[in-house]
Amino acid sequence: MNVARKISVAVVLMGICASNALGNDASSQENRGRRQGPPAEAYTACEGKKAGDAAQFLSPRGETVTGTCAQEGERLVLRPDRSKDDSSGKRHGPPPEAYTACEGKKAGDAARFVSPRGETVTGICVQEGERVVLRPDRLKGNSEGKAKNASVGKSE
Repeated sequence: MNVARKISVAVVLMGICASNALGNDASSQENRGRRQGPPAEAYTACEGKKAGDAAQFLSPRGETVTGTCAQEGERLVLRPDRSKDDSSGKRHGPPPEAYTACEGKKAGDAARFVSPRGETVTGICVQEGERVVLRPDRLKGNSEGKAKNASVGKSE
């Protein structure tokens, strides 16, 4: 009887520890403020609009965010405008070559381009607003973005 009681106590303690570990992981992510995907306001701003329409919303920080509505799955979402003076120093969005590679093509067509670093980037053209842009193929273990299908026509 004493052994059964010890086992029961051990099982209960393990359950408590497991639920605390899961609960702490979820709360630590909330505390870090990490959000996955666009904020709800980015979807609300595009309600009643079509892809390519201009829209804006007021961010929780009180900043006006302007941009263009783009299709994301079944819904439209506001993609913020980015200026060349963006203080983050990061380029936002596809490079110009990704648009050039899909000129004259339609969504679903294969395309490729050679990046400024000399790497061949292949992928599928996707609709982005009123333009078509190349979405690169991603291969496991291939951080260079090399050609997945070398027979795809090259964009000049």
